[in-house]
Amino acid sequence: MAARKPRKPKTVSESAFMSAKWDELCKGRHFKAEDIPALTLLVQWYAVIERCMNDMDVGEGLPQIAYENKMGVIKRVPMISVMKQASAEIRQLNKQLGINDEAEPEAPKSGGVNVLKLVTENRQKRAAH
Repeated sequence: MAARKPRKPKTVSESAFMSAKWDELCKGRHFKAEDIPALTLLVQWYAVIERCMNDMDVGEGLPQIAYENKMGVIKRVPMISVMKQASAEIRQLNKQLGINDEAEPEAPKSGGVNVLKLVTENRQKRAAH
């Protein structure tokens, strides 16, 4: 059965970022109509993280992580807590929707040293002597 993209809600389609994220998440996956609310929340949480990252940008790709308040106290920017919550929500919604958000394990490189193979060969040599 070919993957079917659920109908994109108006609130998602009106945002270029959320619309592109929706398309990215739906590509090659099959979702049901009842998944639309969870997908909508998912793209909104991605938009929250994007907004926080933009708000924290101080130039040259560096984020602002602290500020000094009027009392002279150094405080962590509130966007860090918001991003932490958004990340947790994204992980939970991904799990609910069956989206694997874990990185693929790196394939072993051919031609490299295989430690297990070396240990096995050494044991076999010792056993032969």
